[in-house]
Amino acid sequence: MKKQLQLNSLVILSIYCSTMTLAPLLWVIFKNAWYYPAVTVLNLIGCGTLLYLAHKFPFKDRFLRTPKKLALRQEIYYIIFGTLALVLLQWLSSYIEIKFLGQPSYSANTGYLLTVLAKYPYYLVNIVIFAPIMEEFVFRKVLFADLGSVIDPIGAALASSLLFSLAHQDGHYLTYAGIGLVLCLLYARTGRLRIPILAHSLMNLLIILSAW
Repeated sequence: MKKQLQLNSLVILSIYCSTMTLAPLLWVIFKNAWYYPAVTVLNLIGCGTLLYLAHKFPFKDRFLRTPKKLALRQEIYYIIFGTLALVLLQWLSSYIEIKFLGQPSYSANTGYLLTVLAKYPYYLVNIVIFAPIMEEFVFRKVLFADLGSVIDPIGAALASSLLFSLAHQDGHYLTYAGIGLVLCLLYARTGRLRIPILAHSLMNLLIILSAW
């Protein structure tokens, strides 16, 4: 079990890190309009590889070993209320950051994505589909669930959420850490990675639509 855990975590992290490392290299190669299509294809390959391996070599982490019986209706409820919780938490944490921590209301990450989307609308698939899938595999599957099989789950949730916030390099660390914790809770309560993936996707879509 321990070797399976280590292998599962290593494979997922390797695919994610490879994808993230190759992205800036593509900029060095292209430095033109071909960069964004190339990144989109790269992310498609990364996501496809993760989904294929998850299907072909399934590994039951601590939240999958005791299956939770959920009807489709219950899954939809979790996705809807999870998305609403993420949006409300983002609004609240942003208010705290701006009011009490002196953070600017502007999000560099969102601003960059809006600039890219204005010129390359197809890049939306990266934001709404590819990024949530890869991030949930890494931060919820590996850094929360797999790590939570070795250390205390609360500690794993805090660690994965902190790393999730740092990975976005946006300065709004409280907001991203809170988002990470909600997504961890969704996975822990349901044992289904597709639920935090879909909630994450819907949240990203709503943020883009509200800011566009």
